[in-house]
Amino acid sequence: MAGSAGYIHDINPLITPNPLPLTVPEPEPCIDIDWQTGVDQAVSRMENFMYEELTKQTGLSEQELQSIQVGWSVKKSAYTFPMRDHEGKTIGIRLRTPSGDKFSVKGSRSGLFFAGDPPTSGQVLIAEGPTDTACLVGKGFPTVGRPSCNGGGIYLLKMLNWKHQAVLVADNDKPGRQGAAAIAKLIKDKVASVRIMTPPRGNDIKDWVVGYGASSSTIQAVIDQSRYA
Repeated sequence: MAGSAGYIHDINPLITPNPLPLTVPEPEPCIDIDWQTGVDQAVSRMENFMYEELTKQTGLSEQELQSIQVGWSVKKSAYTFPMRDHEGKTIGIRLRTPSGDKFSVKGSRSGLFFAGDPPTSGQVLIAEGPTDTACLVGKGFPTVGRPSCNGGGIYLLKMLNWKHQAVLVADNDKPGRQGAAAIAKLIKDKVASVRIMTPPRGNDIKDWVVGYGASSSTIQAVIDQSRYA
């Protein structure tokens, strides 16, 4: 399938050793995209040193990064994070350069981040972004990630049902809290309950876990004390 528009393939599959390349070409137009093939190709390019580099940047383990299918695009000089719809179908790819710039492959739809299949019942945490999602998955929580502080609403509405106890995990800033409140209001009538949880320390949930050592039991205790929306 080499040469098909929209794939994150590379004519030369060899990866340059550290340091990682920082040049980021503009994304090319995408037509009739098989996103999952692009994701699989990107994941297959990940090397140990690349996981190590991203672990240094995020504080996440290799296993946590693998849980959300992190990959690498030589063409885009960036890490790749698949975005999915409510059924788990890949509908776009988020990109993150080694220097921290974030954008998406052109033609992507802003979908959700999660590991495995969409949760069908029980408590589900709704985080912001792929790395916060991977962090909570690593702590054992069924988690879905929004593409932004107030994004992903249409897919959350389709995915969630009356069997879910939703927990909006907000970033510790005004946009994060406002975005979580907006999503909570949107899904409130669709689920059994909605709480809004803000980490007591750090800028976001990953900050609290990586920087301050929050455990799974501590996270659950804060959730249990969080207000209902």
